[in-house]
Amino acid sequence: MQFIKHIIKVIILLIMVQQVQAQKFPVIRAETLSQEKVVFPEITEGKIALILVAFKRQTQGQVDSWLDPFIEEFGDNPQVTFYEIPMISNNWKWMSGWIDSGMRSGVPSYKHDHVATYYGPLSEYFEYFGIEDKRLCYVFLLDEGGNILWKNQDAATPDSYNELSQFVRKKIKKKG
Repeated sequence: MQFIKHIIKVIILLIMVQQVQAQKFPVIRAETLSQEKVVFPEITEGKIALILVAFKRQTQGQVDSWLDPFIEEFGDNPQVTFYEIPMISNNWKWMSGWIDSGMRSGVPSYKHDHVATYYGPLSEYFEYFGIEDKRLCYVFLLDEGGNILWKNQDAATPDSYNELSQFVRKKIKKKG
């Protein structure tokens, strides 16, 4: 019986660690692959938003492991949106046209409005998000006001994606 109580406490603690209390998503000014200037979290206002932040090109598989099933499940829901934000150092800004062009050709056109590239200083975002490993993608679920409700990192697993999906479904049900 003690063992079961201990397991339940551990599970509750893990859930609490992943759910963040009212931390606002930081302001990020970016440009989508469809060449629209956007400001986060302002662009997501009024919707539940999945935001994937990546610092390395090699994280694309991790990003897709979250984004592809999310789009399939929630892509047609007007209460929900999603964005992928490649975070690129200011040192590469001089090549931004070439980089964005390459991304545009490699990313399906239906995602162009939802991939917004940031070029600029990265250290404040490393600190704000608690980034310890730039080789991982960072996953955030925002509420309608731009507050971080849930976060994760690395590739989705069936359990972690299911947790995200359930969280979104509950928010939609409460909202709708």
